[in-house]
Amino acid sequence: MTLAAGLVLIAAVFLIVAWPFFRKTSFGAAGVVTSETLNHWERQKAEAYAAIKDAELDFQTGKMSEMDFQFVRDKYAARALEAIAALDKSSRAAPGGPPPGGIRYLYCPGCGNELPPRTRFCPGCGRGLHGAADAA
Repeated sequence: MTLAAGLVLIAAVFLIVAWPFFRKTSFGAAGVVTSETLNHWERQKAEAYAAIKDAELDFQTGKMSEMDFQFVRDKYAARALEAIAALDKSSRAAPGGPPPGGIRYLYCPGCGNELPPRTRFCPGCGRGLHGAADAA
């Protein structure tokens, strides 16, 4: 009886620990991009940009040391880059994504920053440029 209870307990712990490995990925089994996934990445990107701006303000006003500022900036820059990479990947996977030789913007339609060549996202505001012609 004790052996059976122990085996059930071990099996339950195994299922709880292994559950994330059996879930679907954010792009689904066939690479389908959902609006929920895109909203998640857009939200993560916006939150990372806001955290970086807050950290810059705290650093400039003397509320944060330079070492802490570098740590926070690097942490949230990595999150922003992860979100931008996922959005870039999803825009290529989406059937209505940008054409390979799409529109070339010289300035961001959102904030007006000058854009480097072959840019898919504005370095100033983070806006995706593949759908900027439709949104502007």
